[in-house]
Amino acid sequence: MPAHPRYVGYIAQSLDGYIATPDGGVGWLDPFNAALAECSCEDTGGYNAFIEEVDAVLMGRATYRQVMGWGWPYGDRAGYVLTHRHDYKGDHITAAGPIDGLRAAIEANGHQKVWIMGGGETQRAALDVGMFDEISIFVMPTILGDGLPCFAKGAQQNLTLKKSSQKPGGILQLDYDIAGSPAEAT
Repeated sequence: MPAHPRYVGYIAQSLDGYIATPDGGVGWLDPFNAALAECSCEDTGGYNAFIEEVDAVLMGRATYRQVMGWGWPYGDRAGYVLTHRHDYKGDHITAAGPIDGLRAAIEANGHQKVWIMGGGETQRAALDVGMFDEISIFVMPTILGDGLPCFAKGAQQNLTLKKSSQKPGGILQLDYDIAGSPAEAT
């Protein structure tokens, strides 16, 4: 059993770095998801293989509300919600609160692989406290022009590219290792 869980990212963004439209919509992803679904190739992004290994998900409160509007698609996986409210409750929430409390709860519950799924504020908070071990970013061949960024503003963080690959529909998958604390800005 590892000393701590692996914290991983797996997220789609537009070429200009947005994960959603300004109102939080993700319908712009539909044609790309359709291209992946129609492909008979073996590696279409690997979501099914990815999610099989995940035993918990960490998301922001807005993402949680959006996911619950669709219906919880994560089976019996534990849900952790980043929020300033310590008393935040809801279906599928194992713990809610600030990032340090969530990290402690995740590790106390013995999770092995945790998906830090966003949004941008959540991903930045996790990045800033050194929770991310690796991230896969799927760059969609579209420019939204405006929206919610993949990462909120913060300190520079250097990554190590492990692999890149092209997917159906012109999608580019970039897999990075993330180690250490945020880089010193120069």
